[in-house]
Amino acid sequence: MRAAQIGRFGAAQDVFEVIDNAPIPAPGPGEVLVRQRATSVNPIDCRRRGGYGHKLMRLRGIAGFPLTLGNDVSGDIVAVGPGVTSLRAGEAVFGAKEPSRQGTYAEYCVVKADQVIRKPDALSYAEAASLPYAFLSAWAALRAAGFRPETAAGKRVFLQGGTGGTGVVTLQVCKALGAHVATTAGPAGMDLCRELGADQVINYRTQDFTGYLHDYDHAICLADQAEETKMLSILRSGPGAGYGTLVHPLMPLVDDKGLLRGGAQAAATLVSRRLAQVRRGRRYGWALFKPDRAALEMLARLTGEGKVKAVIDRTYALSDIADAQDYVERGRSKGKVVLSIG
Repeated sequence: MRAAQIGRFGAAQDVFEVIDNAPIPAPGPGEVLVRQRATSVNPIDCRRRGGYGHKLMRLRGIAGFPLTLGNDVSGDIVAVGPGVTSLRAGEAVFGAKEPSRQGTYAEYCVVKADQVIRKPDALSYAEAASLPYAFLSAWAALRAAGFRPETAAGKRVFLQGGTGGTGVVTLQVCKALGAHVATTAGPAGMDLCRELGADQVINYRTQDFTGYLHDYDHAICLADQAEETKMLSILRSGPGAGYGTLVHPLMPLVDDKGLLRGGAQAAATLVSRRLAQVRRGRRYGWALFKPDRAALEMLARLTGEGKVKAVIDRTYALSDIADAQDYVERGRSKGKVVLSIG
């Protein structure tokens, strides 16, 4: 099978190799084999290509080369492993798999059966590939901040960065659940955020959002942890309010100082910051991507109802993976960058 692999850490143009003879993996118990039709490039893929998180990955037993990156699954099941009864060969599915050495930048991938669901007919393979990993990552941050779908109506949510691949889907989901959403964008992305339903869009180049937003229930950091203090300042105090972030020092500290020293420093930092917010009755949490079947099913339902749509900035062929990652790293995409696998 074709697969885009790296044999060392480094710049995209230096380390990617698209090969034609990678072995097709076989599904084990509780797994399915998917013929990939599309996947997407997430910023975490670019960081992992540069070595980000490699010590933590090694401790989890999923480090080493050759490494196939990618997490978004979108394709057709061709085989099911022992014990799988909820899915069958021939079904179109989408979802996101946990980090591994055998990711989704390939014609075939193996994924746990409970990490994919049937693809809604309303979504093309490319559209389906653009949604799950970004959304489930942000959903983990929303949950860490105390956001719940059953109580979302009327909540005031601030999303830092509404035009990135994570922001565009999270904005729509929050709106579909009845929340009031404010976000930041550059001049070129403000109209897109409004089209997606944002109630208030702040131009981050010319405006300071702290001068416009007050007493929000939730603030979610999707891009720049340097703005954490500012995001905390717009939150109301009291139960139900909270801050969640996808950008935090856990993996950098472990990479720099090892599991014991780095992990201990990260834990101490998290506890200190969490206690500071507890004193104000607020939640505080660091989040990482986490498989969540219920959230994935909610996303599928909302796309089927037309309340959430895919926003694709560019599509690249798998053979152009280095160019695709370079584009994502420049940080100018409006929506997701998709890889077409065919």
